[in-house]
Amino acid sequence: MAATIQLYVVASLLAVSYALWYRSKARKRSLPPGPQPYPLIGNLYDVPSEAPWRTFAKWSERYGDMIYFHTLGREVIVLNSATIAHELLDKRSAIYSYRPFFAMANEVIGWKWSLPSMDYGEKYKRHRKYLQQFFHKQNLPKYYNVELKEVHRLLNDLLDDSEHYAAHMKRLAGGVTMMLTYGHEVTSSDDSFIRIAEKGVLTIEAAGAIGAHIVDFVPWIRHLPDWFPGASIKHLPPGTREDLHDFLHKPFDYAKERLAKGTAVSCYTTALLEETKGEDDEGVRSTAAITYSAGFDTTMSALMTAMIALVADPVIQARAQAEMDSIIGKDRLPTFDDREKLLYMQCIITESIRWGVATPVGVPHRVSQDDYYNSYYIPANTMIIANAWAMLHDPQVYPEPERFNPDRFLHGEGRNPQPDPRGPAFGFGRRICPGKDLAENHLWITIASMFYAFKITPAVNDKGEKIPIDLEFSEHSIRHPKPFKCVITPRRTNSVALIRQTVDI
Repeated sequence: MAATIQLYVVASLLAVSYALWYRSKARKRSLPPGPQPYPLIGNLYDVPSEAPWRTFAKWSERYGDMIYFHTLGREVIVLNSATIAHELLDKRSAIYSYRPFFAMANEVIGWKWSLPSMDYGEKYKRHRKYLQQFFHKQNLPKYYNVELKEVHRLLNDLLDDSEHYAAHMKRLAGGVTMMLTYGHEVTSSDDSFIRIAEKGVLTIEAAGAIGAHIVDFVPWIRHLPDWFPGASIKHLPPGTREDLHDFLHKPFDYAKERLAKGTAVSCYTTALLEETKGEDDEGVRSTAAITYSAGFDTTMSALMTAMIALVADPVIQARAQAEMDSIIGKDRLPTFDDREKLLYMQCIITESIRWGVATPVGVPHRVSQDDYYNSYYIPANTMIIANAWAMLHDPQVYPEPERFNPDRFLHGEGRNPQPDPRGPAFGFGRRICPGKDLAENHLWITIASMFYAFKITPAVNDKGEKIPIDLEFSEHSIRHPKPFKCVITPRRTNSVALIRQTVDI
């Protein structure tokens, strides 16, 4: 036991010595400004444990939009400006597409197989190619029928049981991704594969925002024995590894088995299994799992964000409905053919992406070699955190950033639309989300269909007074609006018939 403690003490001292030597060397060059480090430990105590994106954004008021700090040998630069992120992560993607060593997510929890946390290299390129060919824009119309079917099922669920709308939305989000990924139809929120997938996705929440856990800033902590003081920060909830294994393997095995029997529904997994001819099952399995995990939780966040915004502001809701009535009429539900004509609804979707910021800091990058930007020195292997929340809530770029305002993105009549939020929201460079267009399609058709068919208002209390809606978000690695109560009623006398007839289509 004593020998173990001595080993960690020596390792710590070596890490600190290296950090001090490296920093003294780097001082000869101009690092970006940042919080003053403490002796030996650097900025260890400055690393925020909750909602780091808010703290990082606050730092900009003092240090600017490019901030440097270090923790026991790990150097970090936070980018709070979309312009700087574009210059570095997009234009210099050849050296900024790497990943740091994610001790918590990859090693402690076991997500090292996932594309977002995988380092840049041949394996990464192969896995990303699989996803890009499936989610290429020219292929997206192939998935319209699946999305429409699931949305129409949602509308019927809301007619039957509007009180549990959140459960129905969750079934919708899981149903689309499960069908497209594994060819499995989800008919209820109690679906066994949905439960498996939800448990698997929840395992990553133990790491918070990937790359921002204290174990990521001080990686050797993961080696501390469980009895050592402070080792509890790397403990996982019981069953975490089992849940992750089931999530990764069971849906994949189901699709593969059905393919062998000739009963499979065409989907991402079966198409790729046939293409790879059994030579890369690990790649197919891993990318299928990340397709589901990336699509489910962020989709749910985006859907609930748009919904709560329209419920909280009846004027915006009424404007969207008036536009749909003028374009679609009153005798059919929306289709994807209506999208280009519904300009205000598109602004609502764009503003939902900006306002909600589902993934506030995404996954950190790593620069592979020394670099410079505006005379600032960026040391090789520095962790680069792109703070999307700060970029999309910058009052200099988006006035009144906490206000949901679709008018920001309207064109024409002398308007000057504010910058498109999709860059920061969906990532940068060679790490941009390959499923971003599918995700936005799904968000659009769901919100358009819901608010065409229903009027959704805040719930009322026993006195008939509207219950205020809390517009604060639950600040996790994926942000979600807090639960809210509402009343969902058909908009017109024929709304019920329009919805019910979809069951037979």
